[in-house]
Amino acid sequence: MPAPASTHDPLTFDEVPCNLCGGRDYRVIFERPYPRLDTLRDDARMTTDVFGNYGRIVRCRGCDLVFTTPRPKAETICGSYADMQDEDYCREQECRSMNAHLAMRLIRRHARAGGKLLDIGCSTGFLLNAARLDFEPHGVEPSAWAAAHSIDRLGLKDVTRGFFKDGMFPPETFDVVTMVDVIEHVGDPKSDLASIRTILKPGGALYLVTPNISSLSARLLGGYWWGLRPAHIYYFSERTLRRMLDETGFTVVETRSFGRIFTLDYWLGRLRNYPKPVSWLIERAIALFGVRDKIFYLNTRDSVELVAIRKT
Repeated sequence: MPAPASTHDPLTFDEVPCNLCGGRDYRVIFERPYPRLDTLRDDARMTTDVFGNYGRIVRCRGCDLVFTTPRPKAETICGSYADMQDEDYCREQECRSMNAHLAMRLIRRHARAGGKLLDIGCSTGFLLNAARLDFEPHGVEPSAWAAAHSIDRLGLKDVTRGFFKDGMFPPETFDVVTMVDVIEHVGDPKSDLASIRTILKPGGALYLVTPNISSLSARLLGGYWWGLRPAHIYYFSERTLRRMLDETGFTVVETRSFGRIFTLDYWLGRLRNYPKPVSWLIERAIALFGVRDKIFYLNTRDSVELVAIRKT
């Protein structure tokens, strides 16, 4: 059965084929009106609670990759990230720093300290700040605001303002490349992974985190799952991610679900998008015990964390 025709304006939206197998035969699994294009900058914020208006999400019949089509044109998406500012992101800076150090524990198991590490989509630099204890840190970040935070507040010297692209770095430059909550945002993840393989040294490690569309919570919550949001245009399962990595020259050596440390107040903010009786009861309990500022590790088991090694 062919893909349904788009009702979106072709001047502002693009129909795209499957990024994994190239197919155009898919079925629609979720559909809600896309947000106005002039609101995409707010939707691209890292701490956004904007869920629901995620457009048309489809599943490829050939390989099961889930993605958004049609989607805003590349220049619109790129502009939203370049202009993005998110002061709320740094309100949890102590927790974000702890999460970065947890990530580095896994990375150090697969990469020898002392080499060069590149964080693609390095945001405000918390992972790079943790990495410089063991590696020479480098970053790429499209947001001028976030890149400035990395440089001015954390003193990171090698942060490139812009989007990662092929040819940005010489071949075999880095021992480690990281992408944390990034691959679901990029326009051509398969091409980016192939470029990452080129700039990694033989045996170099790729560390990657992304929401898991095949997780139990994603399946139970359906169209109300937190991972479905306007800024996300690809939704990977562990199987489709492994296949894409294999086809771009990587061998996955470790996978696990990814948990995070945040204050209870932060976690409460995430719950407000869910049924009111649930969020109201939890909010009342947190207020009763006065523990909004207490930190809490939570693993909802719906994000995948993995390390893949460049094939020689």
